[in-house]
Amino acid sequence: MIINLLVSTLLSLRAHKLRVFLTMIGIIIGIASVVTISTLGEGMKKQVVSASNALNTNVVKLHYTMHDESSSDYMGYEEPDFTFSKIDMKKVRDIEGVDEIYPQYGDGGLGDNLTLSMDYFGAKANLMVTSNRGNNRIKYGRDFDERDQNKDVIILNHNIFETELNMDDPSELIGKAVSINGYMYKVIGILEPLDYETMTNSEAMSLDWNIVYSSFVSRSSYNKLAVSKSISGINFRLKEGADKQQVIGEAVKIMNENHQDVKGIFKEDDQDQKNQKQMEESIGAITMFLMAVTAISLLVGGIGVMNIMYVSVTERKREIGIRRAIGAKPRMILLQFLLEAAFITLLGGLIGVGLGYLLSTALGGFVDIIPVMTPSIFIISTGVSILTGVVFGIIPAISASRMDPIKAIYN
Repeated sequence: MIINLLVSTLLSLRAHKLRVFLTMIGIIIGIASVVTISTLGEGMKKQVVSASNALNTNVVKLHYTMHDESSSDYMGYEEPDFTFSKIDMKKVRDIEGVDEIYPQYGDGGLGDNLTLSMDYFGAKANLMVTSNRGNNRIKYGRDFDERDQNKDVIILNHNIFETELNMDDPSELIGKAVSINGYMYKVIGILEPLDYETMTNSEAMSLDWNIVYSSFVSRSSYNKLAVSKSISGINFRLKEGADKQQVIGEAVKIMNENHQDVKGIFKEDDQDQKNQKQMEESIGAITMFLMAVTAISLLVGGIGVMNIMYVSVTERKREIGIRRAIGAKPRMILLQFLLEAAFITLLGGLIGVGLGYLLSTALGGFVDIIPVMTPSIFIISTGVSILTGVVFGIIPAISASRMDPIKAIYN
């Protein structure tokens, strides 16, 4: 019986191919819009994750906190004064699997950045300094080399001339000395300003904005400038193939043994992961909002399906009456018209999924996002298509199933 219904449904749709296609257009547009937005959203989330992982590969940030932020009783208490010691750093450095270690000086949550004061012939400027060279390009002067290993030299960020110093020609500083917190540093280079207009979306997402606005010195010079700062955390890079969780566990064990009198806990600083999660959630929320807006077109498509099904019921009154007269039950008539509506929207949905992916691929080329088609997007899109047909086809189907056989035959 079900097979007969399916055959009858397909024959009915084939008999009105043009009308069926015109009915599907609303569904195709609606599903294509939803798929385009959702695949681009998934692609953007994937790029955010990739960029974040690239910046934090094999890097661990160990810090101390009074309370576990993830526990239910955490109320945001102020942490007591606590600083890591040189002994702590030496013991962590000796852990098998640790490749490189450097302190994090805490003053405002900038991690490995210091906010200092620069003086050049009486012109004062706030200067952010780090030893993390990054990938910034040199515009004036030169980059670091072997001769600078134990010298006080600095590469200045171009941003300081735009926001702090009133200088028409920054290149005048090359080879001259500037005073930074009382220490004299020779300027060997000035960074090239970022061209945000030509930057791709993935490049912008991968930027570490602390580094973007930083000037650079050697690690030894950085430690000298930060000598008055307390060590708020220990950063270390893992060796290739090292077990991250095992190394973290060993580091936490060492800290607990060295500081048995403290009441807080030592743990990995997962703020980067939290920020990444928040970014993913924000992108997801925006994607869902845009999908909800574009899904309005499905309402229009559904109304079109309802309209065409009413037309079909009116045209096939005699067929319905004859089928009822020879024993077809109302539920079989209901099921046939529901199947027809569902088939129309299913076909429209499948075409819409393919078209949506093609559109997202084309748009992704302009905005530098590679769309990602996940199984859930495909399943949800096709499921919504079928559901649209059932919801908007139910009223015409009920109308057909309740027809009086005699009136239907002779009307």
